[in-house]
Amino acid sequence: MLTVRELKSLASRLSEQYFCRQVGPFALVQKPPRPVVEQMALRMGAQRTVLGSGMGSLESLQVSMLLNFDALLVATLPPLRTHDALTVGRLPSCELVINDPSVSKQHATLRWHGPASTCCVTDLQTTNGTYINGQPLTPSQEYIIRDGELLRFGDADFAFFLAKSLYARLSRGTQARVGL
Repeated sequence: MLTVRELKSLASRLSEQYFCRQVGPFALVQKPPRPVVEQMALRMGAQRTVLGSGMGSLESLQVSMLLNFDALLVATLPPLRTHDALTVGRLPSCELVINDPSVSKQHATLRWHGPASTCCVTDLQTTNGTYINGQPLTPSQEYIIRDGELLRFGDADFAFFLAKSLYARLSRGTQARVGL
């Protein structure tokens, strides 16, 4: 995984078109898990999910992500076709692996719809839930994710950005705004 700081350096040397080809159509910027939590998840492997510690306030998450934006991690995703689905979870077979014990083995699905430039998320009936901007999702229903929104899988926090808007924010040298 790259940090936003490293990605910003890359964006300064690449054209928007090349940057978007390298990053893919969208990016998930993650608030890094605490090292203790990450180690616990690795030890758990394929065991049953443990109950999460709770949401905390959306405002405190937004402030935390803004103040530490350059140090946040950018989750790497496999190349996507025009229509594609990615599984999010703790298992190594998932396209987006999240090492957090509150994340289920197969937690959610992200579905990319290229012609419409939209991404949708579906919670896979998990113990600790999936959230958009602090609002819990009804399991098995598909929800559109908008540019700059906050996603939470269990206790793992992410900001969702379309690649073009992330490039614009990084190349301007200003901090990205999340949760709008």
